[in-house]
Amino acid sequence: MIDRALIGCSADFMRVVHAARLVAPTDATILIQGEAGAGKETLAREIHALSTRWQRPFLALPSASVTPELFDGSAGGAEAATTLHPAVGGTLFLDEVADLTPAAQARLLSYFETGRVGTNGGEVLSLRVIGATATDLLQRVEAGAFRADLYHRLNVVPFDMPPLRQRAEDIPLLLRHYGRDLGRALGRRPPSFSVSAMNLLKAYPWPGNVRELRNLCERLILLLPGVTVRPENLPAEIRAPACSRGASGFRLPAGGIDLNRLEADVIRQALDLAAGNRSRAARLLGITRDTLLYRIQKHGIA
Repeated sequence: MIDRALIGCSADFMRVVHAARLVAPTDATILIQGEAGAGKETLAREIHALSTRWQRPFLALPSASVTPELFDGSAGGAEAATTLHPAVGGTLFLDEVADLTPAAQARLLSYFETGRVGTNGGEVLSLRVIGATATDLLQRVEAGAFRADLYHRLNVVPFDMPPLRQRAEDIPLLLRHYGRDLGRALGRRPPSFSVSAMNLLKAYPWPGNVRELRNLCERLILLLPGVTVRPENLPAEIRAPACSRGASGFRLPAGGIDLNRLEADVIRQALDLAAGNRSRAARLLGITRDTLLYRIQKHGIA
């Protein structure tokens, strides 16, 4: 079962959703960055559904499976004919574009430059491309592992999908959504959550993001249908105190701190480490680029 709903109300999440809805009616190429399980494909499907191509197919492919022949319409073209042609006029979603082989990168770049597949003229293949990655693609470019020209072709409109740990206020909404849909599919009543259990869920860092939350919701529906979930019903990793999950162990000095000065100093350090690249600095800080830009403006950082 594939979840295709964008659920949330947090500021970082809604900024991404609003921007995506503005770009959706255009044919601009999009690159969605974010951690595994954060909802990159869900965002891509929303963009497709709101585009002028909504009546055509949405084709999702793992980039590791993309061969140069996929974009080869001249040498027999069997793979292009069977895989890409049914989706002509629709949207091609390439998941984890960092996994594209050098040869596949070259063929995809050729498609961007000519609008055609294959060599010797090839044939026109109208597809909107949306790429996604959980990898720092610019870092791969700098390391020589990804073509800079292809990166710039993909990165026309970039989106940073915020991780679930930055969207704690969205967790009750997501649980309600998954509880309703999965409960209906499984023929069971979804459980409710005690205040203490919900607080634990909000405090947990969710390394698997929305996908991990959905899996937990399905497990609880199967094992505890219709009951109130309490802390003892949650997995051990969620019940564990933050310090045992690798918390920094920071202790507030007796004399206190200047929080604004500390935040500004940390942001400057992140920008220095990222050589001024704001997207990379945001990832170092575990926040979205929009949040970083807001805080840069707030502190008047040049």
